[in-house]
Amino acid sequence: MLKGWAVSALLFFTTVTVHAKYTIPDDRDVLTQFGTCHQEYLPAHFQVLVWNIKKGEAKADWARDFEIFTPRSDLVLLQESMIDNFVPAIALRQKDFCWDFATSFLDGKDATGVMNGGLTTPLSVQFLRSPGREPIANTPKMVILNEYVIANSQETLLIANIHGLNFVQNKLNREQILQVAAVLKKHTGPVIFAGDFNSWNQDRLAYLDEILNPLGLQKLKFKNDHRRLKLDHIYVRGLTTVDTNIHHDINSSDHKPLTAEFRLQ
Repeated sequence: MLKGWAVSALLFFTTVTVHAKYTIPDDRDVLTQFGTCHQEYLPAHFQVLVWNIKKGEAKADWARDFEIFTPRSDLVLLQESMIDNFVPAIALRQKDFCWDFATSFLDGKDATGVMNGGLTTPLSVQFLRSPGREPIANTPKMVILNEYVIANSQETLLIANIHGLNFVQNKLNREQILQVAAVLKKHTGPVIFAGDFNSWNQDRLAYLDEILNPLGLQKLKFKNDHRRLKLDHIYVRGLTTVDTNIHHDINSSDHKPLTAEFRLQ
């Protein structure tokens, strides 16, 4: 059994090694855009895919699943996405899709973060870096926000795609949700706030509703939701939900894809 000083030394050297491994980009280097889309506005009836892809580690299996779901979707919100020699190449196969990526951290030249894609050119793209950081690795989590013109509407749609802080006290995860809520509160049109919230305990699930419900955001219910841990969610305001689904048959990530179909109210 390791003595206390040995454990402390091991943790110290592990932390130093991990800190040296990961690089946090400056704000000016967070956003990456690639691909070309031509639509000026989002259709009034549209479908959204939300999926933590686990960095595309399943390679061919993930690429197959991604290429099934993406062509059916008007908007794609990914967490644990990558800028590496694999994921962008698969994304670029999607005809007329453009992609916005917000880097959380770099491991060498490979970037990990959140990514939004779609057939429609966004009016604006911004990001939020979490106030807290994951322990040991000392890496932040990211939110990317895209704003879109919608057909037959004078209002715009704001999309917020989150990867929530995980191995931290609830207080830090809550601060990240409050950070996003402060931005969503200023938007007067419809909103979709979705992604991997890392809401793995009842307190986290409770304060999501406590913070977001007063903003008019309601969590979508999935008729086939028999997940043991409910980490991934879609909150929505100002849209009518036509259909929802959790795709339990997909195993190329440790998270199941969520899809939802919406139309203007």
